[in-house]
Amino acid sequence: MRSISYERTLRRPLRSMAARLLPPVPAGCRRIVVSGLPRSGTSWIARVLSLSPGVSYYFEPDHLLDARYRYRYLSRSAHDGGLAKHLEAAFAGQLAHHYVIAEQGWKELLGRSHSHTVLLKWVHLVLALDWVAQQLPEIVVIQTVRHPVPLALSWQARGWEFRYALRQLTRQEDLMRGPLEPFQDVLNGARTYWEQVGAFWGAVTYLQWRFHRKGWILREHEWYCLHPLSRFKDVADLLGLAWSDQMTAFLTDPDRPAGPGYGRPRNPRSEIHKWEGTLSPRELGELRAVVARFDLPFYRDLDPEAHWSGG
Repeated sequence: MRSISYERTLRRPLRSMAARLLPPVPAGCRRIVVSGLPRSGTSWIARVLSLSPGVSYYFEPDHLLDARYRYRYLSRSAHDGGLAKHLEAAFAGQLAHHYVIAEQGWKELLGRSHSHTVLLKWVHLVLALDWVAQQLPEIVVIQTVRHPVPLALSWQARGWEFRYALRQLTRQEDLMRGPLEPFQDVLNGARTYWEQVGAFWGAVTYLQWRFHRKGWILREHEWYCLHPLSRFKDVADLLGLAWSDQMTAFLTDPDRPAGPGYGRPRNPRSEIHKWEGTLSPRELGELRAVVARFDLPFYRDLDPEAHWSGG
């Protein structure tokens, strides 16, 4: 696919008024990304980590990209100067659009001159991770996977179509003739709603697993939910982030006022099994049959507590 010019990738000006008024992000900050599909728990995970001292957090700068970047695959050798500039601007804090301000707040953004870590969260660049790592080898990516049923139910509630998302994959020749070639018949043969869910989820999860690199963290949303306090502390340790009382309060008091933004407090344990019983045996069978074709180490037999042990 031809590189899209940088000016056309943004729906709003690169340097918003907010970005110009804020102090610059210090040079040499560590770069961390929370990446996953929409509604996979990325906002919750990123919010927890953003409460660590010295973290400057930018919520979904990928929303400013042209729609053609949504679930777009980029191989390691691909050239895309526009996306490279977008990422540099995002890590430099130059994309402080209204989502960022709603999520982080002015007080935190005004203090970013003292930051030692820049944290981005995105939901549309999950298939570009291999390319991103090639361009920015120093970044650490927290890859997030969520069980396909609650993910699909959340998409349904918002009127989002898996059929459309699946077409975003099958229309990319370099993807279908490249890493997804072994699954062409699965992706092209999905007809029912739950077959399409399984095909899209299976393909994206397979690519997340394939793109995983040493030093990155690939975990299921439910893995965090089972023991949130201890597991987030472990993740913060791996990332070299200091723990704070704010992080503890966010994770242990699901009834506290949510405040602005999208990463809301929650009762993590209630997230794990609440979807069970929502599908008919036929629907669950359709989903299970398609997901099994990808032979993934996640959610064996769709068990939400059967997690990948690969780190």
